Amino acid sequence: MQVPFIITIGGSATDTGPVREVNEDRVLCDDRLGLYAVFDGVGGHNAGEVASQLALETLAGYIARSAANAEDDTWPMGWDPRFSTTSNRLRTAVVLANQRVHLASQSDPSLQGMATTVAAVLVAGNVVSFANVGDSRIYRLGPGPSRLLTEDDAATVDQLDSAGERIGSRRALTRALGAESEVTPSMAEMPVPAWLRLLICSDGLHGVVGIEELEPAAIDGSPQDVASRLVAQAIDAGTRDNVSVLIVDVGERQ
Repeated sequence: MQVPFIITIGGSATDTGPVREVNEDRVLCDDRLGLYAVFDGVGGHNAGEVASQLALETLAGYIARSAANAEDDTWPMGWDPRFSTTSNRLRTAVVLANQRVHLASQSDPSLQGMATTVAAVLVAGNVVSFANVGDSRIYRLGPGPSRLLTEDDAATVDQLDSAGERIGSRRALTRALGAESEVTPSMAEMPVPAWLRLLICSDGLHGVVGIEELEPAAIDGSPQDVASRLVAQAIDAGTRDNVSVLIVDVGERQ
């Protein structure tokens, strides 16, 4: 069976932001593989950037290796019959990335407790697949109104003083890549439409910029131009985190 050729064009931008000293985010933008992902590392000194880099390398490596055997259903993590070959490939890649990050954190005391979010898109075989763990997000920017496609693995928790009195609240991850030995990523998929624009971002953007309320002009232009513009907007809006943005066009805009 001949696999249809799908055009994908990605553009990305990332910035340490005005507060942090190190950028623990990583961005994977590979038009050749149709693979796009944002990772937001968490952990101790330097460990967050290690986690996000290990996850990126594992994800990209598995998708590249499996591309030649896309019809083979003997995946090392099993096969989920609810999803396509494309989604099973992406799911396996995320599970393998989780294993690698978790093993590294257990093997090196300086990396103990490190983890990372992941929000990933794979376009192959006439399917667009989505995977996420953590609170990095995927949005559909067009056609039509902007819409969130993922659900955050995060909750609001109380902050207490030394006497146990509540002094505020903060958002905390409930799941992250590498935090546990096993993870089940949230998955979704859709047929490739004639044209689709996606946004993948870390909470350095969506934590300060209301994506659903963006003016059309803010998301019009080439993927690279829009990614750079949104990073600058997050910084202007006062983000205190690393900020990463990836814009992906699937198909050809009419």
